[in-house]
Amino acid sequence: MKMRRIGHWAIFAIWLVLSAALIITGWNHIRLGVGWDPDDQLRLVQLRDFLNGQGWFDNRQYRLSPPEGAPMHWSRLIELPLAVLVLLSAPLVGQVQAETVASIVVPLFLFGGIILLLSHIASHIGGPVAGIIAAGMAAISGPLVTQLRPMRIDHHGWQIAMAVLALASLFHANARKAGLVLGVALAVWLHISLEAVPMSAAFFLFLGWQWLTRRDAASRLFWTITSFSLSSLVLFLGTQTQGFGASVYCDTVSPPHIWAILAASICMLPGLMFAPRRAALRALIMLSAGAAAVLVVGLRAPACLTGAFGTLDPLVRAYWYVHVQEGMPIWHQPLGTAAILLAGPVVGLVSSLYLAHKMTGQHRQSLIILSFFTLCGFILSLLVLRTVSVASAYAIVPAALLVAHVFAQYRQENLPARRILCVVAMLLLASPASWVSSLTDIWRTPQTAHEVHREKRLAACESAQSVAALGALPIGQFIAPFDMAPMILARTKHSVLASGHHRNAHAMRDHIEVFRSPPQIAHLLLHKRGIDYVAVCADEEELADYARKDPNGLWAHMAQAKVPNWLEPLPVMGKAIRVWRVR
Repeated sequence: MKMRRIGHWAIFAIWLVLSAALIITGWNHIRLGVGWDPDDQLRLVQLRDFLNGQGWFDNRQYRLSPPEGAPMHWSRLIELPLAVLVLLSAPLVGQVQAETVASIVVPLFLFGGIILLLSHIASHIGGPVAGIIAAGMAAISGPLVTQLRPMRIDHHGWQIAMAVLALASLFHANARKAGLVLGVALAVWLHISLEAVPMSAAFFLFLGWQWLTRRDAASRLFWTITSFSLSSLVLFLGTQTQGFGASVYCDTVSPPHIWAILAASICMLPGLMFAPRRAALRALIMLSAGAAAVLVVGLRAPACLTGAFGTLDPLVRAYWYVHVQEGMPIWHQPLGTAAILLAGPVVGLVSSLYLAHKMTGQHRQSLIILSFFTLCGFILSLLVLRTVSVASAYAIVPAALLVAHVFAQYRQENLPARRILCVVAMLLLASPASWVSSLTDIWRTPQTAHEVHREKRLAACESAQSVAALGALPIGQFIAPFDMAPMILARTKHSVLASGHHRNAHAMRDHIEVFRSPPQIAHLLLHKRGIDYVAVCADEEELADYARKDPNGLWAHMAQAKVPNWLEPLPVMGKAIRVWRVR
């Protein structure tokens, strides 16, 4: 009991030190009051609109592609804790500072919850020392820090939190309580993003396998399915004003997905209640449930079977989506980047398999569970890079258990050479990505002075202070590079044709056509869309792509100083933002 209490205080101290370190190291960014990337910036705009009276069921961004606005696939749930904190702190510190307070507190508290859950799993299997080690490893995990640092207010942190909560529920002895928690966690995760589908399927597959091999294991699966179905239905009806008549989208939970969940539940729940003795019948029930779900989606939304981006406009896919690196498979990434990101999941997978081979009894069963989900996370991260944060979180527990195992050996060793080997092994296991990064630095081709200077120019040009200068212009509609657009919305009162948010596909297509079309056609498109200003940071890779692919397009001409006379040049604004008024 004393050791457990010490462990709790140690974990709390780790979180406090981590929070202070992240606030101090990120202070220059925090004081600007905007997030780390375009998604954070647009989320801040959505939050402000919500606080200013935009309806709970209306998640359109009306300053994108005005006047109709752009539909967003984001859940309002993510904005609730931010909104509560802003409302509570605004009377004390003012609206602007209240937004910053909320943007610091929410990610850090999420991070604390994730650290606590990972530590709980590790201590459940390997004791308090393993729990403390897991907490420390989580605090220095690059993928987790990236998604949970102050001002990171997009939904990725919540996805990690639900993924870790789901995993933690499997190690709770009470099947009913654990099943209820797991069902809610998966429903919330799925509601936030359909990226949760593969891992949710992995959880149901695991519980289904347990029921298939052990007839008495039905309880956990029964309560998980019940909780998941009801939670999904409540979340859907609670965020969709049209209910089952809502539009069908493939990037978020839509009516076909709810019908599929209900169909699978109807197939599974009676079978779980009566629990046939023959394994073949139980397998048939599970197969029928899976087939029912796929059939419903196939009949009501066949395009969704190809994924969230299956219906994306081909032009938007070719000019935008293929350049969104985080959504691409690992083999589309630079080799060094891929090695660094996968170091943690690989070490976690190897650790879990090694310990599962070494241990016996209940501990071995726990390690098999960890091995399965670490493997699932690893495979998914190979297919979609941004899921590596969940894979990294899952990998922390088995790696921490192996560190604890090596530490126990270190304490028993008397030979200095073996003790040194143990220390080296613990360091390698605790932070594999940093070691891989050091190795890749040896053979990585260094950036040229020109490339470094270009990146610095672009960062300065697109910074919050720079873009805020556009607010001095009469309010109008801009066309600007996709990644620059959310900052314009966050720092000015202007509107923008499009940003890198795929539901606004028609506007995104027009945006691309403007830059790639011959000047006379581009002029017609700008007039049709009511664009008042063209603003660019000239070092944007998006613009370079237009110049390469379309040498006769508008931007290719402008890059060569062949600006058409219907564009009136305005003084350079901010830090090298070039602006033209559309005549």
